[in-house]
Amino acid sequence: GGLVFCSRSVYRNMLGRSTMKAAAAMRTAAPAMARMPAQVSAAAVSGDRNMANVKALRMRLASVKSIQRITKTMKMVAAAKLKGFQTRMMAARPLGVSMDKILAEIPAPGDEEVAGADMTHLIVPITSDRGLCGGVNSAVSKAVKVLDNELKGEKYIAILGNKGEALLKRTHGQMIKRVITEIYLNPTSFALASEIAEELSSIQQYDKAHIVYNRFKSAIAYDTLCDEVESTDAMADRMAQFTEKYEFEDEFTESLHMSDMMQFILASKVYSRLLESATSETSARMGAMENATKNCGEMVDKLTLVMNRARQAVITQELGEIVSGAAAVESK
Repeated sequence: GGLVFCSRSVYRNMLGRSTMKAAAAMRTAAPAMARMPAQVSAAAVSGDRNMANVKALRMRLASVKSIQRITKTMKMVAAAKLKGFQTRMMAARPLGVSMDKILAEIPAPGDEEVAGADMTHLIVPITSDRGLCGGVNSAVSKAVKVLDNELKGEKYIAILGNKGEALLKRTHGQMIKRVITEIYLNPTSFALASEIAEELSSIQQYDKAHIVYNRFKSAIAYDTLCDEVESTDAMADRMAQFTEKYEFEDEFTESLHMSDMMQFILASKVYSRLLESATSETSARMGAMENATKNCGEMVDKLTLVMNRARQAVITQELGEIVSGAAAVESK
């Protein structure tokens, strides 16, 4: 019992002496501490802000690097697809040239037919189903708007591809009769082009169809052009002059063959122009993704520099606080 009493007494004496020393230290440091709160609070807020900046920059840097990996992969995929599209496009070009030669044999329209205000025009812009391919779709939409201002008479639009609708719906929504999508879901074939040509013929009775597309020039360039295909009814008189050098059983067979020929010409035009547009889209996507990858690399370098500066500011501030604390202890 005495031992316990002695230990408690010793403990109370030690606690009393420690409390007195702490109180004396507080009284001695009171003037200095009165001046410190604002500085300490400001330093703490600044340190928290710098740490928050470092964390935000680290998250943004990781996001940009992730985007860079995606764009680099998309560029490689587009480069792999470009060779296949280009091969099929070059194989289909002679077909389009042959159709132009056949149309050249048909007598040209007169001045009254060219300037006819009572003609019905079907404008067929060929666009892509997906974006991230530079300005291929906007170039086609601009060409459609220019063509709309130049043509006289009734005008209708049948769009091939999703992106064309988004670009033309606000300004030419009342003219859009049909939107055909997912045309690039499978490899472009003449069977697909024939179905599209048949669909175009059933949309609206027209006198002349205008196919607006991008013609591939190189991996970094393309031209936006417009092909015209007249309907059999619109050039019935001129078609009679064209068929004089051929023999048919009767007039019905003659008109049937000429109608089939013009349908075949339209399908051939659609087929070759689809391949031209697909190749231009793929090359433009490859260039756009290459530029995006390069921009991501530049952004990564800038963000890394900014983040390192923020980290250095945090480290410098912490070192300054340690030095100030050590100096305050030594001054006592």
